[in-house]
Amino acid sequence: MIQRKTYDTRVKYLVMKGLLPDLYRKQIHKSLISKWKRESPEKYTGYELNDNIEELYELMKKISGDQRLIRTIRAFYRINKMLKDIIGTGNDYIKRIKEFKFQIVETIQRCKKTIGIKRGIKLFGITPSTYRIWAMESYFRCGQSLAKLCSSAYPQQLTVKEVHKIHRILSNPDYSHWPIISVAYYGMREGILKAHPNTWYKYARLMKLKRKKFRKPKKDYDDGLRAKVPDEKWHADITEFKTADGRTSYIYLVMDNFSRYITSWRIADKVCARVRIETFEETIINAGIKPNQKEKTELIVDGGTENNNKSVETLLEKYPVDKLVALKDILKSNSMIEALNKQIKYNYLYPRNIHDQEELVKVMRKVVVPDYNDKRPHGRLFGLTPVEAYGRKTVNFKKIREKMIEAHHKRISYNQTHACLGCPFGCKQN
Repeated sequence: MIQRKTYDTRVKYLVMKGLLPDLYRKQIHKSLISKWKRESPEKYTGYELNDNIEELYELMKKISGDQRLIRTIRAFYRINKMLKDIIGTGNDYIKRIKEFKFQIVETIQRCKKTIGIKRGIKLFGITPSTYRIWAMESYFRCGQSLAKLCSSAYPQQLTVKEVHKIHRILSNPDYSHWPIISVAYYGMREGILKAHPNTWYKYARLMKLKRKKFRKPKKDYDDGLRAKVPDEKWHADITEFKTADGRTSYIYLVMDNFSRYITSWRIADKVCARVRIETFEETIINAGIKPNQKEKTELIVDGGTENNNKSVETLLEKYPVDKLVALKDILKSNSMIEALNKQIKYNYLYPRNIHDQEELVKVMRKVVVPDYNDKRPHGRLFGLTPVEAYGRKTVNFKKIREKMIEAHHKRISYNQTHACLGCPFGCKQN
């Protein structure tokens, strides 16, 4: 049995109006077309909804004949399609769209004759100033530069030699346990490279340098205690460390709040008051605190028995030192020295295969304490080492600024006279 075809009502209406495309006219029998022409439109309920179909048809005919209008529609479609390809899923729109800035600039430039640059920028959801920056970077793009920018057009970027210095020092195993900000200040102090720490982070990211780090998940803490001068506040704590032979050692530490300086340390097999007292005595003697001194020092400790016992109380009564138990006598925690414990273990001790307690003592004495106290610049101290801050040395920001400006001018001068090889903008290599 042959099944009869059915047709959409709109096809019949197009036949009545004489607007049926030839493609459909060839597929429909002439008798049906003749029948539909003789029918009254009122036969179909809701026929009035099609009153504007003739107007729409004429509009489509005009659009098909206007090549400029077709190009405009295609341009909008191209931008819309590209946005969908870029954004995909997720809420971090700005970060995701920035990764395709050169493609975005190219698309807007291709569509500027039809929809204009302003409309293209608006469609992408960026500001005119952002587009201008991206367009400049796209125009002066250079494959010879790490930053992908022409050194003559952007002379403020680091020179090739400076980039090599950053790569060499960040790849040096001797500084692998230092944060980049400490390496940056060290490079500035030693005259290796005068550049802002943010510049170091930027180029480390461009070079995709992966520095091995031993870190616990970060936690958000409130602002802790802050001293205004050395020996105003001390922190004391004990942390455990297990060596390769399976033995647990206890590291006793006392540090100065203002300078982050390790004032004394010990390593023992157990937690006891005797070793704790030794560290307190050493800190008091090194600080030069006298029994009749007017200025008092606060010693922040935890609630352990090694800190809170008669022997410790007897010792501290002789000196102007007030012992305060964190989260009991004061609302603040002992987080500063807890952070030091983490740094020592994860930056210095865990990367090494320390066999026994004897080796642990040796590493602490010859590596950890000298490196942390005397050599490594501290970001919180604006590039000073803890021993320098403890000795009340100050940072000459004016001198640092002058050196940075001088290096900036030298960098511009070098980049303007040493263009990259094969520059497409006609820059000459000197």
